[in-house]
Amino acid sequence: MEHLTLPMVRRDRYYCFPESAGFYKEIRNHKVDRSAGSLLEFNLHLVTAGQGFVEEESGLQELKAGDAFLYFPGDKQIYYSDPAHAWSVKWIHFYGSGAFADLTERGFHRSVVWRIRSPKMLESRMEDLLQQIQQHKSLYPTSLSMLMYGIIAELIEQAEPLSAHTPGEEASERILLLLPELQAAASASFDLNTWAAKAGTNRYAFCRWFRRATGQTPLEFVTMCRIGKAKQLLIEKHSLAINDVAQLCGYESPSYFNKRFLQSEGMTPTAYRNLFLTGRRS
Repeated sequence: MEHLTLPMVRRDRYYCFPESAGFYKEIRNHKVDRSAGSLLEFNLHLVTAGQGFVEEESGLQELKAGDAFLYFPGDKQIYYSDPAHAWSVKWIHFYGSGAFADLTERGFHRSVVWRIRSPKMLESRMEDLLQQIQQHKSLYPTSLSMLMYGIIAELIEQAEPLSAHTPGEEASERILLLLPELQAAASASFDLNTWAAKAGTNRYAFCRWFRRATGQTPLEFVTMCRIGKAKQLLIEKHSLAINDVAQLCGYESPSYFNKRFLQSEGMTPTAYRNLFLTGRRS
């Protein structure tokens, strides 16, 4: 068990700030029962192993690895580990008026328990904060606030209500694992059936779960990767013709490349290159 605390700062000083954080590993006797109004900070837990339970007005919710729960300040809180399958959790208590407004606006007050699409990413950000507190305590408050902001941003991006979990989420996880490979191959010809087969599903399910996992269609993701490569080539290889840049980024038609680049960046490839070349000369 690790329990780290920090001194309070003025609540309106930062968008968000941690009050305490820690982790519990395979803790069988972990049970919390807080009355309403007793904790005035947000309470975020990520289950990293095992399982446990959260009691809500709607009933008992079972959580397992990859699930999270978030209580708002002042909420009544009842949660506990399953003695037969003790959970491991990383947790943070935090506060901040900016965080309260954003999390409320995005509907996080409507549910306590959440499924995290890519829990390793959220866990990594929480681990970064824990290490910062362990090493430096409150010596660098701006860094603590920035790390806390990253955790909230990751939560907003990755979380969906636990009730939305379906068997197809396994396909979503496989898609997330494919993203680095798809990014590396983005300049090659894109065949939807091939990538669906790699994810172990059909093209229609692949498109549905790709959007759910990333917030984009497969083509939008490939286009983002191609345009990113094009921007790099336009700056680093300024003697390379625009047509050649298009070819290297997977576009056979230079005019279509120009159209896609303009839609993405609000300017043509030539204008983008000139913008940076002018900046270098100055």
